[in-house]
Amino acid sequence: MMLLDKWRKNEDRVRQAGAIARERARTAGVPAYYRDPSLGDGIVKEMPDGRRILVDEADEEERLAAAFVRRG
Repeated sequence: MMLLDKWRKNEDRVRQAGAIARERARTAGVPAYYRDPSLGDGIVKEMPDGRRILVDEADEEERLAAAFVRRG
């Protein structure tokens, strides 16, 4: 089975793992990094207070690409 097929088969479990990882990062007081195509290209940096920032990594430096309102 191809990797993409396995991901599709386990998509809910992958999403749950991501949510758990974000919650653990929040509890630890550190940012969580992930990709969310609905927010655009780049990496989302979610701060412990819920702020989400879309960062563009160029030359190994974070650059603000967009900022989003806090969740919930």
